[in-house]
Amino acid sequence: MKLGIIGFPASGKTSLFNAVTGSTQPVGQYSNTPGLQLAVMKVPDPRMEKLRGMYDPKKFTLASADCQDFTGLISGTGGGGKEIKGELLGKLREVDAIVHVVRAFESSEVPHVLESVDPMRDLGETDSELLFADLAQCTSRVEKLRVQVTKPTKTQDRDKKELATLEKVLALLEEGKPARGFEPANEDEAQFVAAFQFLTVKKQAVVFNVGESDLGAGGRATELEAKVPGSIALCARVEMEIAQLPPEERREFLEAMGIAEPAAPRLARAAYAALDAIPFFTVGPDEVRAWTIHRGDTAVAAAGRIHTDLAKGFIRAEVFAYDELVAAGDEKALKAAGKMRLEGKEYVVKDGDIVHIRANTR
Repeated sequence: MKLGIIGFPASGKTSLFNAVTGSTQPVGQYSNTPGLQLAVMKVPDPRMEKLRGMYDPKKFTLASADCQDFTGLISGTGGGGKEIKGELLGKLREVDAIVHVVRAFESSEVPHVLESVDPMRDLGETDSELLFADLAQCTSRVEKLRVQVTKPTKTQDRDKKELATLEKVLALLEEGKPARGFEPANEDEAQFVAAFQFLTVKKQAVVFNVGESDLGAGGRATELEAKVPGSIALCARVEMEIAQLPPEERREFLEAMGIAEPAAPRLARAAYAALDAIPFFTVGPDEVRAWTIHRGDTAVAAAGRIHTDLAKGFIRAEVFAYDELVAAGDEKALKAAGKMRLEGKEYVVKDGDIVHIRANTR
């Protein structure tokens, strides 16, 4: 899972990036740190801790997400996409989901690039920047195809189909509507649109960066989360400071700040929800590990997530539910209760399933 973190300068992008990945990138110096920062966010899951206690494995591996902090990507100056540099734009098109950090804190020491703090305005401004970037990309390709289809070539028929598809997408974008509103009529149209990785098709997780005084039930954080369903509100500066503490001290500071849960698991859940992703687990004395797949993926897809050879040689999947394992106490008791199942290729893996793949890999 790849997440691209974007937002206006001084929105708290890098503070959030540091908080969820444990990085120590400089903050407050956005004009001097252009480019792209990369780090990995481990995805905490209390079920994994329980499984570690049950199996005492030699190796313990949480699911993870590659996080990319797109420093300076959005200018906040209404540049109509001109401020989005081509190289960074290409990298953003490669992510699975966009994490949009929106400033919601007041500070006389950190001026807002638009001279006032208005989270809903900024949310709309950034969405417009992404739409303008898609419009420029789509316009360029359509103009090229309109010339190309007049020439007899081996790809002329395919080019005509692509042109017809992109002209429909272009019409949407010109009306100020995101490309996600396009409904492909067939597989060809779906493939043409997918190949362009339009930014306005990307799933988004919105993070409102509030002030320390806005935390807690009934505060501004709660109000903003209610305005944008699926969003989360947090204080990125505080989260970053807590993440830099020794692990044994973090819980005490979270409680002192009235923070029920740190940023990483909250962001992970928001990203999973946006992507409609779920975890499944593999367990044993050698390793307990979490894996990420899309909701609706089959057992053979899960096998391929572990290793391509397991998908190719797939025979059966031994499956049991995490909750049933915990209730039984161990695998032996679970098996005696008849809760272990053998499933075929078409079995749809559920959130929290524990899966052992049987495959012929010779």
